Amino acid sequence: MWRKSKPYFLLLPATGAIVLLFFGGLFDGLLKSLGYFPAIGETQISLAAYYTLFSSSAFWESLSLTFRVAALSSVIAAFLGAVLAVSLFMLHESSKSGASRLWHRLFQLPLTIPHLVGGYIIVLLFMQSGFLSKLFASAGWISDISEFPVVVNDTFGWGIILTYAWKEAPFVSLMIYPVLMRIHGSWREVSRVFGASSWSFIREIVVPVMLPAWTIATFIVFVFTFSAFEVPFLLGVTYPSMLPVYSYQLYTSGTLSDRPEALAVNIILSILTITLGLITYYFSRRWRVLKGWE
Repeated sequence: MWRKSKPYFLLLPATGAIVLLFFGGLFDGLLKSLGYFPAIGETQISLAAYYTLFSSSAFWESLSLTFRVAALSSVIAAFLGAVLAVSLFMLHESSKSGASRLWHRLFQLPLTIPHLVGGYIIVLLFMQSGFLSKLFASAGWISDISEFPVVVNDTFGWGIILTYAWKEAPFVSLMIYPVLMRIHGSWREVSRVFGASSWSFIREIVVPVMLPAWTIATFIVFVFTFSAFEVPFLLGVTYPSMLPVYSYQLYTSGTLSDRPEALAVNIILSILTITLGLITYYFSRRWRVLKGWE
């Protein structure tokens, strides 16, 4: 028994510290969001911070912006990642040379770049005084750099969406690609014998196989984008701001009495993330049951 349980005992200090810090901080934030904040003399439990948030137009605009940016970023990244993974898979099937490995390494390059650096690259490229605007003006496509569309620090969030789309597309492809590699090469040969085109093979074989992993990867991108801070802080606008930035603004720019609202925003983010995760897990499990995989 000791030999079987020894690894768990060895992991206990590290996992205990992680659980204590994570859930302890979450529990402390929950208490303070409910009004229990002895530092300002509040010891009564109440929902005043949540009432204030739900009656604030700034909160709803931030929530709408956060959902829009996270949804578009995850959908675009999921589409690009799927195209990339399928292309690499088809290249691997058609050529056994090192070409597929070279392209695989090339498309992994964005994963090595931190998100903050990626956001700064978007700033240098797409701001109105950036590289592309000057290039377009030099080519005569626009008469002045001020005519270049506002992509960075815009109210819609296109700069944030662009950053997460190109940063997370390789992640989605790397989640899908190992699943696609489980498809036997003989399946492609059999489909050709029966006259199936490449598109039919992708639609009937490749897409159903990769769909569960694709769904999970898309959800991971959505959750990460939904709760990320650095890129929205760099590329977003002051108002409306995404919920993590909105929480930071409440926590730092206001008084101590505003901090329960900031922590309430974080609790709402956590609840929404957990809810979306459960919904995604339910539909993914149901899909696997309908397909007879479980």
